[in-house]
Amino acid sequence: MASTVWRGYISFGLISIPVRLFRAARAERVSLRRLHREQPAENPEEVEERPRAPHDFPPNGASLQKQRPEPERGSSSTNAEGVQHNLAPIRQAAISADSDELLPKQSLVKGYEYEKGRFVVVDPQDLKDIAPKTSTNMGIEEFVQLSEIDPVFFETSYYVVPEEAGQKAYALLYSSMRATGLVAIAQFAMHNRDHVIVLRSGRSGLLAHTMFYASEVRSEEEFRADTTVINEKELSLAETLIHSLAAPFQPEKYRDTYREKLESILAKKVAGQSFLPEVRVPERAEVVDISDALRRSLANLKKPAASAPPNEPARTAAVKRKAHPRVKK
Repeated sequence: MASTVWRGYISFGLISIPVRLFRAARAERVSLRRLHREQPAENPEEVEERPRAPHDFPPNGASLQKQRPEPERGSSSTNAEGVQHNLAPIRQAAISADSDELLPKQSLVKGYEYEKGRFVVVDPQDLKDIAPKTSTNMGIEEFVQLSEIDPVFFETSYYVVPEEAGQKAYALLYSSMRATGLVAIAQFAMHNRDHVIVLRSGRSGLLAHTMFYASEVRSEEEFRADTTVINEKELSLAETLIHSLAAPFQPEKYRDTYREKLESILAKKVAGQSFLPEVRVPERAEVVDISDALRRSLANLKKPAASAPPNEPARTAAVKRKAHPRVKK
């Protein structure tokens, strides 16, 4: 089972239910690290030695000691010409924007830019003093209709699992919420941050969703569609097309094809196999009359494909399915 992210009590009137929260979902990405690739030299004695990325910067920002990094085990790659390159992981460093000087870690502080180029320093103790302590109580304040909550407010999803002593009270809350169709709004603190949370009944237990505050949702940036530019005939055709494509939601039939292709490429690279890159030919959008496009869409209508098992690429020790931060493209 996944690790516990919070442990405490759901207070429901005079009832307290001991529970734990487990992450219900997270982005699943292939983790790629930045590496330094050293180009081979014909005569190593003539090559100037390169500095190693420091583990701890000198307190006075002095220049780094120059030494050649030892290649790590399995840290070599071969280019198209068959030339070996030594690979080594790198670390990020703080560099002054004015002089490109490497800055020591102990000289770094946090600050807020209140005007262009003007900052005020925020001490770590200031942040520590105002951070809310993790609470052990998740107090339900009200029950509302789920349809009244815009999904834009949902942040992170969790499974709510009861402790053994609270299983009966947990089942009572779950059954009553399922019967009424209402969801609970509660507040609590976790990881030095206050949260508003939605508790709802799932297929077999309770789920929780932390929410963004109203001040965090940029509602003023939502685009305002001009519905006066469409006519009744176009609207009727569009509604017919939508109803024709209606189907039960099956999340398992939608897959992260980019991650699958990347894992396949990595598996082939680890095995020393070659691969042919996929060539995509961009399609030019055809400009047509919207009513004609709707009629043609209805004529060529195909129902959504049924769910199919994912075509998982071969796995190797170097390519594992883990939860990682999103890879920046």
